Amino acid sequence: MMITLFIIVKAQNATDLNTPIPMDPNVRTGKLPNNMTYYIMKNKKPEHRAEFRLAVNVGSTQENDNQQGLAHFTEHMAFNGTKHFAKNDLIDYIESIGSKFGADLNAYTSFDETVYMLQIPTDSMKIIDKTFQILEDWSHDLTEDSIEIDKERGVVIEEWRLGQGANERMRRQYWPVLFKDSRYAVRLPIGKKDIIANCSYETLRSFYREWYRPENMAIVIVGEIDVDQMEAKIKEQFAHVPLRPHANKLQSFPVPDTKGISIAKATDKEATFNLIQLIYKQPKFIEKTLGDYRKDLAIDMFNEMMNARLSELKQQADAPFTVGFSNYGGLVRTEDAYSCRAIVKDGGIEKGIEALATENQRVKKYGFTSSEMTRTKADMMRKMEKQYNERDKTESRNLVGEFVANYLQQEPVPGVSFEYDFYKKYLDGITLEEVNELAKKWITDDNAMVIITAPEKAGVTLPTDDKIMSILKDVQSKDIKPYQDMVSNKPLLSVKPSPGKVTDEKVSNDMGITKWKLSNGAIVILKPTDFKNDEILMSAYSFGGTSLYSDKDYLSASNSASVVDAAGLGEFNSVELQKLLTGKIANVSPFINDWEQGFNGSCSPRDLETMMQMLYLYITNPNKNQNDFKAYIEQQRSFLQNRSSSPDAAFQDTIKATMAQYNYRSLPMTEDNLKQIDLDRAVEIYKERFHDAGSFTFVFVGNFKPETLKPFVEMYIASLPSKNSQDTYKDLGISPPKGKVEKTVLKGVEPKSSVSIKLTGPFVFNRKNRNDLNLLMQLVSIKLREQLREEKSGVYGVRATPAMNHYPKQSFEITIGFGCAPENVDMLIKTAWEEIDKIKQNGCDDKDLLKLKETALRERETYLKDNRFWLSAITQNALNGENLSELLEFNKYVESLKSDDFKRLANQYFTKENIAKFVMNPVK
Repeated sequence: MMITLFIIVKAQNATDLNTPIPMDPNVRTGKLPNNMTYYIMKNKKPEHRAEFRLAVNVGSTQENDNQQGLAHFTEHMAFNGTKHFAKNDLIDYIESIGSKFGADLNAYTSFDETVYMLQIPTDSMKIIDKTFQILEDWSHDLTEDSIEIDKERGVVIEEWRLGQGANERMRRQYWPVLFKDSRYAVRLPIGKKDIIANCSYETLRSFYREWYRPENMAIVIVGEIDVDQMEAKIKEQFAHVPLRPHANKLQSFPVPDTKGISIAKATDKEATFNLIQLIYKQPKFIEKTLGDYRKDLAIDMFNEMMNARLSELKQQADAPFTVGFSNYGGLVRTEDAYSCRAIVKDGGIEKGIEALATENQRVKKYGFTSSEMTRTKADMMRKMEKQYNERDKTESRNLVGEFVANYLQQEPVPGVSFEYDFYKKYLDGITLEEVNELAKKWITDDNAMVIITAPEKAGVTLPTDDKIMSILKDVQSKDIKPYQDMVSNKPLLSVKPSPGKVTDEKVSNDMGITKWKLSNGAIVILKPTDFKNDEILMSAYSFGGTSLYSDKDYLSASNSASVVDAAGLGEFNSVELQKLLTGKIANVSPFINDWEQGFNGSCSPRDLETMMQMLYLYITNPNKNQNDFKAYIEQQRSFLQNRSSSPDAAFQDTIKATMAQYNYRSLPMTEDNLKQIDLDRAVEIYKERFHDAGSFTFVFVGNFKPETLKPFVEMYIASLPSKNSQDTYKDLGISPPKGKVEKTVLKGVEPKSSVSIKLTGPFVFNRKNRNDLNLLMQLVSIKLREQLREEKSGVYGVRATPAMNHYPKQSFEITIGFGCAPENVDMLIKTAWEEIDKIKQNGCDDKDLLKLKETALRERETYLKDNRFWLSAITQNALNGENLSELLEFNKYVESLKSDDFKRLANQYFTKENIAKFVMNPVK
C-alpha cells in the first residue's frame, strides 16, 4: 500500500512539473490589436507613485553597418523633441512635477533592447494623462528635428568619450574571441564615433521608423494606480499606433559554438588590475515549466555553493586571488555561460588560472557536500521568506523590471506568493546529485575560453597560450582532494552577559521616538516603523576616530576596523562566522573614520538577538588573526599595485592632496604604505576606540516594539563596559588652501579631459543652511545641464554638489565636475560661470522655482516612509545636537522659498574667494 502511494505521488509531481509557469495573478497583461503588449500591477510602495516603462525589443544588434550607434542615438532623441513636447520641454515638464532627470526619467540601450523609464506622482490625473502622452510620443512620434539631431550628436559623442579607457580598449581586443562569428562582436551599443558625428538625418530617422513598431513594444505600469483605468487608457492611447506590415522582422543572433578552448589576452598601460575569466558557453535556458523553475533553483544552489568556496579560498594568507566569484547566467540574449573570474596580484596570473581550474575540477569530480547543500537551502529559503514577508512593502521599482524582462527575455514572473509556495514544496526535494551533475554538464573542453586582461608594464609578462593550456591540462590530471567542509557547532556567544538597565526614558509622541539612558551611560534612540515588515536598522557612534592618533599610527588606525572585521567574530574566523549565520539575516560592521567610530547593522526582527550578540562581541571580544591579516593586506596590495596607472585615480589623488594642502593623511595610499599597518597596533587602537560603551549613542529604526527590544538592549548594550572617558575628536588643522589654486594633470591617452572646480569657505552648520545649499546646488545643476549639455552639446553630464562639514570646523565645499573634449575645457568653464553669474544677478525664475519646490516636497514625501532616511536623520541629528522636530517644518520652509533667496545664496557661496580649479588633459 505504501509503495503504491509513493508511485502516485511521484507521478503527480512529474505532472505538476510539466505545468507552465503561471503569470502573477496580480498582474494584468494583454495585447492590443496592433500587437503592442502591456503589463499593469497595483502596488502601494512608494505611496502616490507609479513606475512607467516603454520596453522596445530593439538594440544595437539590429543596426546596419552604417547605423552603428543609432539605436542609442535614437534613445537620446526621445528626450529632444516629440509631437507634443518640443525640444527639451519633456524634461522641463517632468522636473516641474517633482521627478528628476536621471533618477526618475531615464533610458538605456543595450545589444537587444531599449527601455525608457519614468517614475511619476499618481495623485493627479493630469500628470497621468501627460505621462501617457509621453509614452505614446516615444512609441511613434519623435520629431527628430535636424537642428536637435546636430546638437545631440555632441552629447552622444561625450557619452562615448566617457566610456573610453583601458577597459574599453581591452574589451575590443577580447570580444571578437568571446563572441566569435557573432553579431555581438561588432555591435557595441555605444557605436562608432564617426557614424554618430556624420550620419545623415534620414539614416537616423529610418532606424526609428523601421524598428519602433507596436509589435516590438510593451507598456509596463506598476504603482499606486487603478488597474482598470490604466488598461482603458492604454487601449485608448496606443491601439491606434500604426502597424507597418512590410517592415523587416526582428532577427535573433546566436553565438556560434567553438571547438576546444579559446584564449584571449589584452594588456593596457592604464589597466589597474589583473583579471582572469574562465567562461564556458551554454545554450540559452528559458524557463517555461515548473520543472524548468525547479532546475533554476538547482542552478542558484550551484552558484551559491561555488561562490562560498571561492570566498573561503580568498581568505587564506597565501590566497591565489584577492577577488574570486562564479556565476551561471545570461551572457547575451541568445547565450548563457558558466563563468569564473578572479583578480590576482602582479605575477599571479598562472597561479590564479590554476586555482580557478582546480576548484572547477574539484566540484566536477566530487561535487558539493551535503552540509554545504543544507546551508544553501536554508539561506535560499530564508531570503525567499523575507521577500514574501515584504510582499506588501516591496518598492514598485523593484517589481517593474521583472515585467520588462518577461517581455524582452521571457523570464517568468509567477509572483512572490507562488515562489514562496514553490520553495516550500520543491526546495528540499532537490538532490545533491542533481546539483552536482551541473558541473559535469557545464565544465567541458569545448565552448570554453580563457580571457586575461592585465596592466602593460615593464617586467610583467603574460603566460603564453601554450602555458595556459598546459596549466589546464595539468589540473585535469593532478590529484585533487575532496573539499572538507569545516563547521563548528558552538554558539555565537557561549555565555550571555549580566544585563544592565534602562535608567531613564523620554518619549516624543509627535516624532514617534523613544530615548533611553542606560545604566552604563549609553544612549539608545528608537523609532518603531511599519515601513518594512522584515527590517530593523541600527547605527552607533561616538567621537574620537583617527584624529586622536599620530601620523605614525594613522594607517594602523584607519584600517583597524577593517582588520578586525576581516578576522571574524568571537571564537569564529570569517569563514566559520559566515557558516554559523546560515539561515539568519543579521549583520554588523564596525567603522572608524576621521572624527568618530561606530557600527552599522541590520537584521530581520526574528534575528534581532543575533545582531545584538554580534554587536556585543565586536566591542568585548574583537578578533586578531595573523592569517586573516595577511589576507587583508594582500587584497589591498592587489588593488594598489597598478592604481596609479588610472588617469581618473591620478586626478582624484591630486585633488584630494591639494585640497588638504598635502597633509600626510591626504596623500595617496601606495603598496609601500601597507608596511605601516601593524596588526598588534591596529587591534590595540580598535580596542581603545570601543572600550567605553558609555560614550556611544545607538539608534534603532524598523519593525519592532520598544518593549520587545528592551530586554536585548539591557542584555547586550547596557552590560557593556563604561569608562567615562568622555573622548572627543581632535582638530588636526587640515584645511583647504586659501585664495586661487589651479592644477593641470597630464594623464591618459584618450582624447578626453576632466574638470573639477571647488569652492570652499566657512559655514554655519544648521538645518536651514544645509537645505539652502542643497537646493542652490540643484538649481545650479539644472542650469549647467541646460547650457553645457543641451545648448553647447559639450558634456554628457555635469553636476554641482555640496559638502557641509560640522567637524572639526564648520565649513562648506562646492564641487562642479564634468568630462569633455580637451578643446572645449575653457569654453565650458566660461559658460558655467556665466550661468552662475546669471543666478547671482537674477535669482531663480518661476519655472525653475517650481521644479525645485516640487522635487523637494515629493522627495520628502517618499523619504518620510523610508527606514534609512530616519536612521540617517536621527543619527545625524544626535551627532549634531539638533532638534529633530525641525524635520516637520521642511514643507513650510520649501513653500516659503523665493527667487531672491537663490540670488542671495549664490552671491554668498560663489564668491570665488577660495577657489581651486583642476583640469586633467591627455598626454599629447
